[in-house]
Amino acid sequence: MEKLTFGMIGGGKGSFIADLHLKGALFDNLGTLAAGCFSRNYQKSLDFGESMGIQEERIYTTYQEMAKEEGKREDKIDFVIIAAPNNVHYECAKAFLENGIHVVCDKPLTHYSWEAEELKRIAEGKDLLFGVTYVYSMYPGPRFMREMITQGKIGKIRLVNAEYLTDNLAVSNDELGGNMAWRIDPKVAGRSTCVGDIGVHAQQLIASVTGLCMDEIWADMNVIGEDRVLDTNANVIVRYKGGAKGQIWCSNVVVGNNNNLNIAVYGEKGCLRWFQEDPDVVIFGELGGKETRYRMGTSFRSIGSSEIYRLPAGVGEGYYEAFANVYREFMKALLSKKNGNAYEISYPDICHGIESIKFVEACLESNENSQWVKMK
Repeated sequence: MEKLTFGMIGGGKGSFIADLHLKGALFDNLGTLAAGCFSRNYQKSLDFGESMGIQEERIYTTYQEMAKEEGKREDKIDFVIIAAPNNVHYECAKAFLENGIHVVCDKPLTHYSWEAEELKRIAEGKDLLFGVTYVYSMYPGPRFMREMITQGKIGKIRLVNAEYLTDNLAVSNDELGGNMAWRIDPKVAGRSTCVGDIGVHAQQLIASVTGLCMDEIWADMNVIGEDRVLDTNANVIVRYKGGAKGQIWCSNVVVGNNNNLNIAVYGEKGCLRWFQEDPDVVIFGELGGKETRYRMGTSFRSIGSSEIYRLPAGVGEGYYEAFANVYREFMKALLSKKNGNAYEISYPDICHGIESIKFVEACLESNENSQWVKMK
């Protein structure tokens, strides 16, 4: 079976999110890790690369060197995974695109929408694919919800509600672990912590499930916690094109919540609800009080895409599978493209990344001026 080769920025020993990227990219045996710059410390990068069986000459000191040298090779990597902190994303993605290498980047894509738009122009100009890892929309549950909505099961959408609640910043700054400390630093995280880090997941999940486009938003962003300058809690009201209304509450300081992402979509005839902490169940409510709980992977799945269900009924689909679904869909498209065949963009792409950055920017503007802001 033909395989792709890929490289990584980030992902050395002790990494969290980059390790999920790596496992996701390797999950379906469609790709092989062939190059990387895994750490700013070259010795650590070298040690990790060698432990993965990578040739020393393809373990690089900087992402700039890696993009330039890989771009020159006849056997250059097919794509790169950017799993470093936020402040690296724009320049790193730009370097690889300019050297003719497809990109998958962690979210948020960039700090500013003009940067994301520039990346899109470069990718399109060089005919390159660009994926962004909004993993929650790649769970079977949200995919099933989208198909139910497309089939008209709940009628025209009236209201949408999404929450992403955690307590990972409820402690003092001194108690934060290394994987969380940079998220409150504007030099690394950018202009927003809460909305930029987890609020965009709720926003993108709504967009993916419903197909709704934001028209206007009103945001109230709060800085909760001593010696912090970026938001750790936010409430956002959304007016969607077509008349639907929505609310998004995201927070890093809600004690007792671990990874409480949930979405509810209310239509004229029914509603659909999904909770990430119970990810294999979609609840379908109908007028008159009837409620059906659909469990992913069971016999009803003819309604949805059978390929997205990886495990037997009753065995939980989880975060690793969701990451793997992003990479499988991206790599399937890239393999088809390489072979000159038609392909489908069935993964979160750069357009999703741009929409999320514009969402963050609108929230910041609304919060600063206490007014409705039109989405651009």
